[in-house]
Amino acid sequence: MRTNTDITDSEKAIYTAFCHQHHILNDESPAGIKNGEHIGGYIALWDVDITEETLKVTLEKLRDRLTFVSPLQTEVVDILSHLSAPDRDVVANWLSHQHRLQTEGPNGFSNVSVITAWLLNHKYAITEANLSTALGNCQTSGHRKIHWKELPKQDRSYGPGGKINHAVVNKSEEGFMPRNQTNRSARQIAEDNRPKVETVPTPVSINEQYQSKAEALQGRSHGQTEQARKFFVMIPGTSTIDWQQTHAARLKFLTAQAPLIRR
Repeated sequence: MRTNTDITDSEKAIYTAFCHQHHILNDESPAGIKNGEHIGGYIALWDVDITEETLKVTLEKLRDRLTFVSPLQTEVVDILSHLSAPDRDVVANWLSHQHRLQTEGPNGFSNVSVITAWLLNHKYAITEANLSTALGNCQTSGHRKIHWKELPKQDRSYGPGGKINHAVVNKSEEGFMPRNQTNRSARQIAEDNRPKVETVPTPVSINEQYQSKAEALQGRSHGQTEQARKFFVMIPGTSTIDWQQTHAARLKFLTAQAPLIRR
């Protein structure tokens, strides 16, 4: 039987520690709220206190209904929790300027963890210059691998002066020029060799649009804004951030506080 009618601070602390240990999402996002409802509702059926033992049993029963965060994301949250709010802003701003460095998903979490941990271990101040120094040191030393975005492959269809690279375009077992190309007129050859300049605009993904919206949200105070920026919703079954749901979760948090078993 429960010893208290309401959930105690001790029970909340036990729940928070348990979620952290088992990588269970525990925040103001829809998925985090649903986790609290599932676990709290299951334990309520027993009418017992929230303890590590009752949580272990609940986890085994409800594992397929819960949303988890990746160990790497948990690692990043732990490291960033040692930074002040202004220092976290410096890290976020520096990351926004890294066009080649992966900053999202498992590889992004790993990069942020390795680079920030290097500064903390060497007792460097959190500045954009020092973050760049840390990146260079981590890349050349024996640290965990740094993950980069793939560069677009160079189009070798055309050579200097815009001339067709026949070794690529007309590659054939028949040799330099296939038989069906040997009867072309001079005009056809000139037309084919004319430089092709076409610019296809790259559409902006919906996820990137919602990322900008989510990062631009502001609370009534600096503390509220910083707490909201800790919320991330992952695409189910992956370690990729769903920025549309993340935006909705941050917006919900900044407009109203919902009762939930949490830290």
